[in-house]
Amino acid sequence: MTALGDRPLFLDGDLVDALASVEVGLDAARVSAGAEAVTGRVQIADDRIWMRVLAGIVPELGIVGYKEFHRVGQRVRYHVSIFDRDTADMIGVVDGRRITSLRTASTAALAFEHVDDGQPKRLAVIGSGEEAKEGLRAVAAVSTLAEVAVFSPTPANREAFCALLGPVAGVPVHPVASVDAALAGAQQAYVATSSAGPAFLDARQVAHLDMLAGIGSTRPNQRELIGDVFTEASQVVFDCADARHEPGDVIEAVERFGFDPDGALLLKDWLESPYERTGGGPLVFKSIGTVEQDLALAHRLLIAAHEQGLGIPAPEIGSLRIMRDPEAERAGQRD
Repeated sequence: MTALGDRPLFLDGDLVDALASVEVGLDAARVSAGAEAVTGRVQIADDRIWMRVLAGIVPELGIVGYKEFHRVGQRVRYHVSIFDRDTADMIGVVDGRRITSLRTASTAALAFEHVDDGQPKRLAVIGSGEEAKEGLRAVAAVSTLAEVAVFSPTPANREAFCALLGPVAGVPVHPVASVDAALAGAQQAYVATSSAGPAFLDARQVAHLDMLAGIGSTRPNQRELIGDVFTEASQVVFDCADARHEPGDVIEAVERFGFDPDGALLLKDWLESPYERTGGGPLVFKSIGTVEQDLALAHRLLIAAHEQGLGIPAPEIGSLRIMRDPEAERAGQRD
């Protein structure tokens, strides 16, 4: 049926966790960063539930699919469905809880990898949630780090983060008591907060950095970076065109500080040339995520499951119907 096996596979959350290595994430990110995808989305909400469906075709992988996630209060569920582009057969359904954090971290890691010059660096991590954890794992795999300073408002959270991630990063990872303490002496920063409050990082605080990645704010009501961070940057790189107008910190940069988002580069184009720093201020990488990132990662996880003999065999969902071919009918009429 499919290129990956005779039956579709279902990967539940535990299987995804077992398969979701840094290497798998980076493999998928490299494919999605260069993909000529066709995408679309629908978002709906009422006074109780919020739902988004992101659909895409990724010709480079021969797949089509969608990611669906919905939220009621604190309850959120995600899944990704993948189909063969040539046959319409289902390849698999992948639990999406881990997909978002891993694909975001892996895509940001491509930017860190592109600027890495082999010199040991101090990295500031702002945030201690799943996005920050996944981010440090991925960045440590592609960057030359000397140490990592971590700030999160809750002391217990930042201490637990450092205890967990220190052995993974392979360099000293230590908690600090403020954002400024994390940034002091750093060359790079990875900002991954819940973005629930007002923006908290301004251009003055980050002027000494070589690079700053902001991945926590993805919607209009979310902000991490005060708008002047963008106007004072040496270069701004977005992971996709929608990042030019969707996240709250970019909106503020445009409306309050006169930032021109059309002057920023897209990740795909930026990666095509060697990195050369231009001007003062940090390189700012802003990510909101894309469906091609989700689909490429889900597809790569399905490949890993087949290679390791894992996955839950699933019935084919969506019975097959053969439609009439209007082109063939018109050709027959002409004959």
